Amino acid sequence: MEEPEMQLKGKKVTDKFTESVYVLANEPSVALYRLQEHVRRSLPELAQHKADMQRWEEQSQGAIYTVEYACSPEEPPPPSSA
Repeated sequence: MEEPEMQLKGKKVTDKFTESVYVLANEPSVALYRLQEHVRRSLPELAQHKADMQRWEEQSQGAIYTVEYACSPEEPPPPSSA
């Protein structure tokens, strides 16, 4: 008679414990901590990518300017007023 009662109490305890662990693991402060951890890990790499992209943009703009200047027709000199 005592065995089924103990099993029921054990099940209740494990269910409550599982629920508590689940709630604790999904608490907003834990989520924010994990988000902060992710940002801290990935931010240096993202900053490096941003610097690379800015450098490539500057180089591209310089190359575009050079090509446009090389392809532009020469303008005739203005007429002289003699």
